[in-house]
Amino acid sequence: MFGILFIREIQNCLYSLRFQVSFIIVLLVFAIGSISFTKSFSEAQEHDARYRQEHQKILEDWIKNASNMATSQNRFIMSPRENGLISDCREQALPNLFTYSAYNVFGFSVRHNSANPLMKKTEALNWSFIVSMILSFMTLLCAYDAISGEKEDRTLALCLSNPVSRGAILFAKFLSVVAVMASMLVVGILVSLLIMSLTGSIVLNGGLPGETAGFVGISLLFIAAMTVVGLLSSALTRNSNVSLLISLCFWLAFAVVIPNTSVFWANRLFPIAHIDEVDQRIEEGRQTLNREAPDGSWSSNSGDPFFPRHELRANLQTKLMLNEKQHRDAYYADMFRQFENTRLFTMISPMAQFDCMNEAMLGGGYLRFHKNWDDLHVFQSQFLQWFKDLDIKDDKSPHWYNPHEDYSTTRQEVSLNQVPTYTEQPADFAQRFSYMRTSLIFLSAMVIGVFVVCFVLLARYDVR
Repeated sequence: MFGILFIREIQNCLYSLRFQVSFIIVLLVFAIGSISFTKSFSEAQEHDARYRQEHQKILEDWIKNASNMATSQNRFIMSPRENGLISDCREQALPNLFTYSAYNVFGFSVRHNSANPLMKKTEALNWSFIVSMILSFMTLLCAYDAISGEKEDRTLALCLSNPVSRGAILFAKFLSVVAVMASMLVVGILVSLLIMSLTGSIVLNGGLPGETAGFVGISLLFIAAMTVVGLLSSALTRNSNVSLLISLCFWLAFAVVIPNTSVFWANRLFPIAHIDEVDQRIEEGRQTLNREAPDGSWSSNSGDPFFPRHELRANLQTKLMLNEKQHRDAYYADMFRQFENTRLFTMISPMAQFDCMNEAMLGGGYLRFHKNWDDLHVFQSQFLQWFKDLDIKDDKSPHWYNPHEDYSTTRQEVSLNQVPTYTEQPADFAQRFSYMRTSLIFLSAMVIGVFVVCFVLLARYDVR
């Protein structure tokens, strides 16, 4: 009997004008998104290759003086991800440039290759965006009158007169909507992959098949969540028009209100110091250190590396750097906490859960940014140790380490292949799973919890 109910619900979905129009729209959006990604990814790769060449030339100049190489501010820019076709993980808005030297990781900034920053896009038309914004809306359109529509037509009473449980009816409606949306998603992905393979924009091997399968799995859970929201809207009322209004309110809250009020709530619930306050503290510390510094700490005589005041200068420069590092690192840590706490607050939205799981599955977004930040600190200490090991072998160096100048450390030339180079390491499986675990549990619990509420409402429905 359940099979008959399921087939009946599938037929109702497939034969509806809503499904047919939605199917055409989804295919068009997937195709347009793939073509758009082809162009933008190709441009991003060209910019990245140009940056690598320029950076190589800079390194070739730096290695002529080991101290200059250690004190110069190096830059690491995250490369474009090939799996950005699946989701860009909102990396357009996240910092992607890190500045560091052998002595310190200075900070991060947003660098994007756009001729006109006013024209910078805010949302890429990738698979994740299509599912979270378009397919979620269409899921609600298919589910909002699954129960209320049958109440209006009195067909639900007829169905309940048969020897079938209300739970089976509800589950058949739920499964049919998920199955129809899943078929729409899979066909759209196949169209996108076909376009990508024909244009040669990406290679359909390596990790992409596994990431595609992972994305489909995450998307099915998200679609299930939006389906139960649509069924809840339908079970709450006997009028399909009211059900549609309730569904639209849910969608607007999840997709528009919660994400776009996150900054407001972050500033109210998790406030942090303004950057001007941080700069003021740094300046106050700098003035104090300058007042307390021994006489001659700013004196220099580059002709004699062993000039005694070079040691005073190196000590003062180190203290000034550590003063700034202390305040900036504390400020960055506050920024991370504010972002993470705000993300937890917005997890009430299935869209936020979906985005977080995509970041974890693809190793992108905030997970990628924060991992590079942590890894760079580890690399910086290794870089400094390498430089000290090099410096200690030079008898012409007094070994007074100055983080900004080359007065009192080795100036010998080094070969390029000796210089440590930071290389981004993707997050491993354990890190990715840990990052998505909370969202996975929350979204699964939401599906089960809302489904139970729908069942209770349907069980209390009086057919008379």
